[in-house]
Amino acid sequence: MSELTPKQLENRYRSWPPPTWYATRRSRRILAGVGAASAGMIWASAIVCFYLAPSVTAMWITFALAGIASVIYVVFYSALIGATRGTVGLAERYLDERQSRERQKIQADARRGTMWVLIALGVSLSLAVPKGELVVQIPSAAITVLVFAMIATHLILPSLLAAWRLPDPLPDDED
Repeated sequence: MSELTPKQLENRYRSWPPPTWYATRRSRRILAGVGAASAGMIWASAIVCFYLAPSVTAMWITFALAGIASVIYVVFYSALIGATRGTVGLAERYLDERQSRERQKIQADARRGTMWVLIALGVSLSLAVPKGELVVQIPSAAITVLVFAMIATHLILPSLLAAWRLPDPLPDDED
């Protein structure tokens, strides 16, 4: 078996990690959009539960949307981690100063985004109340799915923001 020369080794590992399909900003934004769509499916199942629960139709639609959203997100979450170079998921001691600042900014913006989602949810629920009613009857399935959707959104949002904002890497200088 032939051994690699030092020049071949240098050429082989110069572009390590190997280029992937999410190496460009456009691809990472598509990835973030797919992740947001998976979170949107959980919100859609909450809306279905609000209008159709308790019924067998609402149950099956909720299970189907939550299952599809989970499969999509599990597949794309690993790509999100790779695309963001672990900025959101790594422990603080493994990040440099720039990545640490990026993470703090992303987490602050994600919390702000969660706050706006909670405000929009409160306004939407208050608009869903019939005029003159003091007591609102919301199916317990809708409340459960809304809580799950809110938790999922809060957990997903930092990764999505990191993938959306991450700039393209600087090109390597060829000597």
